[in-house]
Amino acid sequence: MMPPAPLSTEAERLAALHSYQVLDTASEAAFDDLVALAARLTGSPIALVSLVDADRQWFKARHGLNVQETPRDHAFCAVTVLSSGQPLVVEDTTADPRFRNNPFVTGAPEIRAYLGVPLIDAEGFALGSLCVIDRVPRPFDADAVDSLRTLARAVVANLELRRALLRTREAALTDSLTGLPNRRAVTAALAAAAMRSDPLAVIAVDLDHFKEVNDGEGHAAGDALLRVAADRLRAAVRPGDMVGRTGGDEFVVLLAGPIKPGDLAAVAQRICTSLNQPVHHGARQLRLGATLGVATMPGDAAAPEMALRVADEALLRAKRDGRGGVGHAGRDDAARLLHAAAILRAFEADDAPHHPPGGALPGAAAHLQPIVSLRHAPGTAPPVIAVEALARWTHPAVGAIAPAELFAVIGPERASHLGQVVRERALAAFAALRRSGLAEARIALNLSASEVCRADIALHIAEQVERAGLSLRSVEVEITEEILLDRISDRTLDQLAALRGRGARLVLDDFGTGRSGLAQLLRVPLDGVKLDKQFVQRLGSDLRAEEIIRASVSLAHGLGLEIVAEGVETEPQAAVLRRLGCDAAQGFLFARPMPPQQLEAWLLDREPEDAPGVVALRPKGILGAG
Repeated sequence: MMPPAPLSTEAERLAALHSYQVLDTASEAAFDDLVALAARLTGSPIALVSLVDADRQWFKARHGLNVQETPRDHAFCAVTVLSSGQPLVVEDTTADPRFRNNPFVTGAPEIRAYLGVPLIDAEGFALGSLCVIDRVPRPFDADAVDSLRTLARAVVANLELRRALLRTREAALTDSLTGLPNRRAVTAALAAAAMRSDPLAVIAVDLDHFKEVNDGEGHAAGDALLRVAADRLRAAVRPGDMVGRTGGDEFVVLLAGPIKPGDLAAVAQRICTSLNQPVHHGARQLRLGATLGVATMPGDAAAPEMALRVADEALLRAKRDGRGGVGHAGRDDAARLLHAAAILRAFEADDAPHHPPGGALPGAAAHLQPIVSLRHAPGTAPPVIAVEALARWTHPAVGAIAPAELFAVIGPERASHLGQVVRERALAAFAALRRSGLAEARIALNLSASEVCRADIALHIAEQVERAGLSLRSVEVEITEEILLDRISDRTLDQLAALRGRGARLVLDDFGTGRSGLAQLLRVPLDGVKLDKQFVQRLGSDLRAEEIIRASVSLAHGLGLEIVAEGVETEPQAAVLRRLGCDAAQGFLFARPMPPQQLEAWLLDREPEDAPGVVALRPKGILGAG
């Protein structure tokens, strides 16, 4: 063993002892077994693992003694830790002037013989001792001393192991950059509060301007911003409150106990004020701000994870209103999030792997909506030039869910799978219509953001079309402008161009809603654009909408592109679009999205058209309609 630290380092010795976080902890079998073995090997009635604190000795393990701690002034082990790493042997305490008047000699437990071996850790600090005690004077032979030395090393080894495990657990619950509890620790604290039925408030904190600093000034500046934010959050809350970093530039504050609305508002304001101050980093002054979302448990949410989600929802609402504010949970937030969770559970059950081949997502369906030409003779039905395949999903547990709500809940990977399934079913139905002669039009297929990211997306689309027995010349692929801006790679553009080279048409959907729509017209080999419905639905009420459409039509035609207007609901809208030169339209005025069988009936009810590329009237029964 290493020699103990000198007296001048008593403060360091105490710091070393406290680093083990073992004082005042429950008994542990590893230490209890060692003192029992020490007593048996030395033939002693009492054996102790004694840890010497500033003003007491505390027993981590004890055999034959019911006392948990004693004053340090009376402790034999306090002398042992000063013995330069050597065992302290006292064969007769009544004959030793250091101990004859000790109250533990003159009174209970009437110590008459003592053998103690200091517990020296890896840094050389004496933490305490492993000792055996007898109530009658006696010698301790060399075997007893050697046995106790060996057991003392085992005690220290267990202390070191215990500390290492504690540090590992703490590391798993601590954010390494800021030293704050991480998401796992925050969730555990929330769960513990819920089990105790303790009320608390949850404040979700999102740093404003962090991305700009991290990207513009570098990661070192971003890290400095996070550390300062952590320090300011700690200073802004009350003693007993918890501050955690849950990821990226996101933090969570847990305010313990019942808290009045005014006090909660005061803490939130204190956090905002603190975080909305610049940060000095070297010679630079970094911009910092924060947006907050507030929820209470159990007031706004009873479950821990739901409380976090409700606070996040309040934060997002505050961000929509402008950075730097405080959002408060609404009464319907938890209900809406619970509904979203129910949708996700139902979708996962519907997509479970136990379904037979081809039977995954039985709740998914392809609805088809006609796209009609606006270049037709007055008084005649507009010819159908295409049908768009649209995803629909329903489940007995949650009913029919609107696509926008569904995609927001299920995430990109599940949305991609849903898209694949819906395309397969839409292509099969459309192929049946084509074989019957009912549909000479094209089918428009949508790609989600996650599908556009696939390196093999062009090959995947081609294989799906070929499996349905169709030609790529009967297909157009729609990609939204926002997806092109954010997700598409040059390699994918090349693949889409190859699809177009094999006959497929490429259409830019929701034109006018992205950040740089005109740039996409140069980047992508397009055949057409679809004008977003927000412009169409303002016709008649906003003169600017008509001018935007007029300019879009002129631009599209100047580039040789077909332009389709979405969301047409009234005859006056259709008339204006026709006058402005739009080529085609889609909307409830002409037809709603419908299942394939219903589309078959709709097509059969239309008057025959002689123009090329239009839908003709044919006998019923192709898709099972009566």
